[in-house]
Amino acid sequence: MGYLVVTLTVGLLLLFIYKKIQRFLLKANKQIIRGYYLLVTKKKAEDLGKFYGIFQQGEKEIILELDFSLYLRLQVPQRGYLHAEEGKVLSFKTKE
Repeated sequence: MGYLVVTLTVGLLLLFIYKKIQRFLLKANKQIIRGYYLLVTKKKAEDLGKFYGIFQQGEKEIILELDFSLYLRLQVPQRGYLHAEEGKVLSFKTKE
């Protein structure tokens, strides 16, 4: 009876550790950025035809890819709520 309890406890412990590691690895691969940021600069990569924005929150600066329509609509400097995944801006909502 005691061996069964110990085996069951160790099995559950290993299961929880496995799930925790798996969850950590999934979060590490997918970078999601959300929060209020200031658009500091907009840039266009001439050779690639891509558009980038430099966003700042405190001392932290990040460079993210912008859609063409978003690149045209935004003015520098502009503050708003940023939602980005995998280095691309999904939305940047301002209070207009």
